[in-house]
This record gives sequence, structure tokens and C-alpha cells, in this order.
Amino acid sequence: MKMKANREMRCKFVSLAGACALLFSMATASADTQWYKGNTHAHTVLCGHADSSPEAVAKWYHDHGYQFLILSEHNIFIDPESVELPEDRREDFILIPGEEITGHKHVHSTAVNVHRLIDWTFESEVVSEIIQDHLDRTRDAGGEHILNHPTYRYAVTSEDMKQVSGLRLFELHNGHPNTVQHAHEVDSGFVTTEDMWDDMLTSGVAVYGVSSDDTHTLKEWNCEASNPGRGWVMVRSPELTADSITEALRSGEFYATNGVVLSRINRTEEVFQVEVDEKATLEALESPYVIGYRRSEASGGTLIEFVGPGGRVLKHVHARRGSYAIQADDAYVRCRVTFTRRAGAGYEQFFAWAQPVFTDGRLEPVPSTGGAPIGD
Repeated sequence: MKMKANREMRCKFVSLAGACALLFSMATASADTQWYKGNTHAHTVLCGHADSSPEAVAKWYHDHGYQFLILSEHNIFIDPESVELPEDRREDFILIPGEEITGHKHVHSTAVNVHRLIDWTFESEVVSEIIQDHLDRTRDAGGEHILNHPTYRYAVTSEDMKQVSGLRLFELHNGHPNTVQHAHEVDSGFVTTEDMWDDMLTSGVAVYGVSSDDTHTLKEWNCEASNPGRGWVMVRSPELTADSITEALRSGEFYATNGVVLSRINRTEEVFQVEVDEKATLEALESPYVIGYRRSEASGGTLIEFVGPGGRVLKHVHARRGSYAIQADDAYVRCRVTFTRRAGAGYEQFFAWAQPVFTDGRLEPVPSTGGAPIGD
């Protein structure tokens, strides 16, 4: 089957041998903000098809340097107060309450920072109506909505997402082996999540891309297991609280990654500047947990690309830092950073995705979920 073949071509074996905590430097933030590493999508034994308790899952992320985690169980609300955290818990680690709303027609959404179970029983033959129901119920509960893995069973298209009023976040990268291949390699007749993103952005949708693990497995470690450590977000926020992190996500104050670490991001309406922390990236990629995309042909090193309407690359540079002077007619500009290294007879690629800047006034406020305002 093609999907399995794609995984096997790309995967490298991962094991616990020589495992070490991931080290990450933080991209430059303003004086009143900090950068926090987190995962918005993880499962526990409570769902019936994962292998570890909420305590064990929380401990893994705590012990590997994350600052926040959402235990987003399928149609189950896990109260963070019910989860016993490690005795040596760091002060800079929190659980944010949430749920994976697992609905009709394989539509799944993370309800971020909600404090009760969100109903998942709405049915429709129209995918966009299901997504809208998830989003509205999440916002009504005071949280923020993320549309999960649109390419899982090819359940959601960009046309579906464009019909949803107020959609702000979707999973650009998902580390589950049943979905990760779709980020850059898809079956005939389908498009990648980056193609979906550019289609939505070009159509005037103000939507940001998230990277997550979709963790299910801690007791078995290999390419076919849905292990942690394969996708995360770095969020810029005034403080490490559920409300503040949620506000930063919905405001696009984060970057998504599956291994590339940034040391600087500067996004204004005039200029987009990015710098890669090469040392921290190499340290991150020494981890046995990360898995890149395999390529038979590629150029090694770091590539920074600034992408605009239609997915057109406006500028690219083979360097660890790059900048782009934003033009008034660009409508939007986003940035993709690719790090490529040799892997066996071919190459392996890792990415960071910085959120778009909009110049056409499309960004309209959505109801606030709390927390302090985010500054540049």
C-alpha cells in the first residue's frame, strides 16, 4: 500500500538507547513575553487505544523539557486537577485542559482550554457544518478550537475549511504515522497540508498552522508507533498560564516545528525576519524521537523560504538567517525553514513553520478566551 511504503521510505528506526532530554533555545521575544514549548494533542489509556496513563504521558513531556501539554482525549474530558504530576515537577510545566472532539465523518478537533466535556454527537453529511459545530461549541465553552489532521483518511479539504466561519487554527503537521506522510507526500488526487494552508490563505482566510504529536504510544518505540516528540509548537506568551497560552495560539504568536529550532522571529507588516539556531537544531535532531521526511535527492543545509499568495516562493536563501521586505500587495507572507541532512543513501528533512503576516486587513478579532494581550 502506498501510504505504508511512504512511511517505510521515510522512517528511521528510533529506540530509547541513548535517549536524552531535548534542548531548545528560545526565539527572541520582547521584554514582556517568553517562549514556551508545548504539545496540543496527546492521548492516554482512557481512550481505549493508547497505552499509558494520564500521569505517565504528563511525566514524559515534563521530563523532556516541555512547558505545557493538553491531554486531548477522544470525547473524554480530563481535569488537570485529577492528574498527579511528578514529585519533582518543575514550576514551568502546566497541563491545559482540553478534549479531542471526535465527530462524524472522521472530523476531529482539539478544544483548547475548556473546563467541561464538549458534545460531539452533531451529525451532518456536510463536513464544514461538523467543523463549525465543533468550533462554535468550543468557543461557547470559553476555549479555542484546532481542526486536527485534515488529511487523516482525507476527511477534510481546504474547501471544507474555507466554509467555516472563524476557523483560526488547524494541524499543519501531525506526528501520527497514519497522518504524518500527508504533510508532504500524498496519494494521487489529494494535496498536502501546506497546499491546503496556502489555498485558504490565498482565499482570504486568517488561519494558523499547528504542529503536534498526536501521541498514543509510550511503551513501544518505532516508526509505526505514534510516539511523542515528533511535532510541537513554540508559543510566545506573557506568562505560562492556560489563558495566556490560548490567547497566544489564537493570535498566531507561535511557530510550528518537527525539529528545527529558531533563535529569532520578527514579524511586522513591513518585514519578516527569521534566524535558525543551528546548535540547538542539531542537538534536537540527535534525539531518538524525532523523525524527518526522507528524500532521495536534496541539497544539504538550511533553506529559508518566504511564501506568499498561491504558495509562490517570494524569496529564498540558503543560510541560517533571512529577511523579506513585505510588499503592500503581498496579502500574506509566511515562512518555511527546511533543514536537510544526509540519511543513508538519501536525505532527511526537518521543518519550522512561522505564522503568516497579513497586509490586507483580513484579520478580524474573535471572542477572547482570556489572558493578557500579546505584543510584538
